[in-house]
Amino acid sequence: MKKHLILILVLFTFSCRDLVENMPFPSAPRPVLNSLIKAGKPISVHVSLTSAMDTLQLTGMSEAIVELFVDDEFAEILYPEEGGWFISSLVAQAGKTYSLRVQIPGYEMISARTTIPKPSALLGIHHIAIAGKEEQGETYPAVHFTFENNPDEELFFEVYISSLGDLRTIIDPVLLKEGIPILLFSNQMIPEDQYTMRVNYTTGSHSYHNGRWITELYTFVIELRTVSKDYYHFARQKYLYETGRFPEFGLGANTSFPLYSNVEGGYGIVAGFSSVVSDTIYPSY
Repeated sequence: MKKHLILILVLFTFSCRDLVENMPFPSAPRPVLNSLIKAGKPISVHVSLTSAMDTLQLTGMSEAIVELFVDDEFAEILYPEEGGWFISSLVAQAGKTYSLRVQIPGYEMISARTTIPKPSALLGIHHIAIAGKEEQGETYPAVHFTFENNPDEELFFEVYISSLGDLRTIIDPVLLKEGIPILLFSNQMIPEDQYTMRVNYTTGSHSYHNGRWITELYTFVIELRTVSKDYYHFARQKYLYETGRFPEFGLGANTSFPLYSNVEGGYGIVAGFSSVVSDTIYPSY
């Protein structure tokens, strides 16, 4: 169970210390609430307190009382584990709204809520072994994938390609509209009930064949996440925040972007998603 909880934290790359690092630091510790809720998985919540920025580990608050509500109806009090983790007996469901109310002794109550969107189907995948060429002459592949969309509803998506090393020249108009080089986007520019997206990428490995350098191809799967609005805003600002902190070659903004938080009365993020995963794709030249 502990390994599972740590994996959830790593996947969403929460950093409570990052979250408060760029904000006016309070004179006293403030509550922090973090939870990534995935449809089909048990609900896990982490409760802690802000601390000095040179602290290596935040103080988990296992003595807190964490109440869970589903569609605004009380569901249960979450069971505490070590290190400020709280585990629900419920498995998250797409289409449900989950609310958390947390009381830490000596502090005012904090709360947050998020709605888990329903998954969107992957309708087709087409791989292109040689889609373009780098300035240095190495080729790179691309993948086209078609997914379901509801143009009457505001939707947000994130895509994971398991063999992805880096993105290459972005030409897809939906990704270009987002203005940042990550596979996170809304359906604002998708008026149809399905959309085919193109992703140019590299696996990070090249070999020399028939007089040219080509990207090595590996089997992969595509995970299409339909994410909550809170997830979308947090992930966008996290990218901008990290770019501002560690600009490439020392160039970029001198100040970091503040991170998005939807926790009332404290810091942190409560967000969620549902996902579909493709079959394994076996690309070849």
